[in-house]
Amino acid sequence: MNQYIKINSELDALKIKEIEKIFYSEIENEVNLIPKVTPFKGINTDLVYIKDNKLIFVKFMDTTEDLFFILDEELLEVMNEENDLLKLKMKQLDKNIIYNYIFIMPYVEIDNCYEFEEFVNNHIVDKNKLKKIMENKELLNDYLNEANNEIDLNLFLLDICPEYYLLNDKSHFNKNFKKISFYNDEYKYSATMLDNKQMVDSISIKYGNTLFKGGSGTGKTTVMLSRAIKLARVYPHHKFLILTDSKQICNELKEKVGLLYKNNTNLEIYTYSSFIFKLAKKYNLVIDYSMLKKDYDKAFNNIVKQAKNIIKNKNMFKGIFIDEVESFKSEEVEFIKEFLYKTKYIFNVFSCESLNISSDLNIFKDNLENIEFDDIVYLDKNYKQSKGLVQFTNNFAQNANSYVKSLRENKTNNEFYTTKPLRKESTDVNIIKVSDLEEQISSIIWEIEYLVNKKGLSYSEIGIIYPYNKKRLKSGKTIYFQYMLKKALEEAEIPFIYAEESLTNISKKIGITLSNIYTIKNLEYKALIFCELEMLYNHTINDKGQDYQINDFVGDLNKVYLAITRACDYLSIITTFNEKSSDIIKLLIESK
Repeated sequence: MNQYIKINSELDALKIKEIEKIFYSEIENEVNLIPKVTPFKGINTDLVYIKDNKLIFVKFMDTTEDLFFILDEELLEVMNEENDLLKLKMKQLDKNIIYNYIFIMPYVEIDNCYEFEEFVNNHIVDKNKLKKIMENKELLNDYLNEANNEIDLNLFLLDICPEYYLLNDKSHFNKNFKKISFYNDEYKYSATMLDNKQMVDSISIKYGNTLFKGGSGTGKTTVMLSRAIKLARVYPHHKFLILTDSKQICNELKEKVGLLYKNNTNLEIYTYSSFIFKLAKKYNLVIDYSMLKKDYDKAFNNIVKQAKNIIKNKNMFKGIFIDEVESFKSEEVEFIKEFLYKTKYIFNVFSCESLNISSDLNIFKDNLENIEFDDIVYLDKNYKQSKGLVQFTNNFAQNANSYVKSLRENKTNNEFYTTKPLRKESTDVNIIKVSDLEEQISSIIWEIEYLVNKKGLSYSEIGIIYPYNKKRLKSGKTIYFQYMLKKALEEAEIPFIYAEESLTNISKKIGITLSNIYTIKNLEYKALIFCELEMLYNHTINDKGQDYQINDFVGDLNKVYLAITRACDYLSIITTFNEKSSDIIKLLIESK
């Protein structure tokens, strides 16, 4: 519980007070705490205190004795009204939850209750009462009411602090709170509480520009979504924006917000292009639809130019969050930033350079170089992969970084991040060498049957990933790999689906997922089979003096990194190439 002492926020509603730090450090081990909860619009509490399924909302009042001497009756009335508002909201929620709401006033001694005697006795802990409680923690039990039903209580927590929950997470790290599962004919999903470190990162919001960096699986999107929902709930009269590069993650974020933040009216989620089209529609910009079909980039850039010229007053959002910022151009990031308030704004961007598989990749130029960041946060705990897969991915990251630096000594920053495993399970990575394409497809079928029959996985927990659906060879021949794989699966009577923009980690899957590197970017699976690496264009660098060749090679390393980080438990890599014909295969083998 001491971890919450590290909460560091500049926002008044989320600041941790000195008395809170003392409270956190002195608290009993068997008590569960949830910091900075906004149960209802207009009510911001400092923590939820839970012991034996008994619940207390707590607010710490840092009112000085001098101020209270002047405004004593008025302050008591305000607190009493907030308590009454909570009562009303709880009654409207109709969740049958028993609770109490107390206000801790560490600097004030209350002698005169005026007409608020009942309220003061049951809901206020003044300086004298607090001193006694700190000397004897059992006295806090006097403020606890009856115990709640455990299931009802956990469902209630999901209602009042949805920003602290993950949907369909593969692991359950915060054992202090129950995993909640929902089932019906259309969907199946679960909700698990963030761990304490993630909660601290989510609450420690500062004004200005903040950059989050970390490898795949370190919870960047989780922290981003938690922050966005938290701010939208704390500031219901302000607007917030999430932008991302891919339609797939955009769809998933919308799906999650729809489930978690049910009364959302102030949190918008778009891809960059859909945001621009939304502006074009709102401000009646000219859209040449025929040109969009002929030359999309030219027509789209024309809309952006209009937006820059016409939309002069762009101060629309208190907070903007950019996920996958590594895939955004520098001018796009700068343009987006113009839509923030001029003061007291929150601009958070989340980056992992090695997940950039866009055609605009340039490892020699920083797309954020024109943004001055007030804070940079590094996330390094891996919540997704098993210990063995993390070790393999870390080895690959280190080998790839060393390889690039051996080519360009002036390249000081690392493209690939290492992470620390949180999961104890350890599984090996299989690199399977085959002689030809036919044997490769046979190996894929064998791997599937092994995972299902020997490891007990369902088809929906397995993904097969390859660089492209088809590839045209120098000879002029085209390999239609996706079609060949599809035929083999049909013959083996193995069900499958294709990864599309509408497919998310929450989506119901009725078979193995087949995907190229672009449509699996935001998906994850218990088991992943990575095959047909031969389709990658840059297995070696012919002229190491050419920056563009190094850049293209790193682009393919990024594709490999993205593929291997889609696996949570099992990873098999099947290839006809060896370390002599491919530096990529050499780096993978050396990572075992």
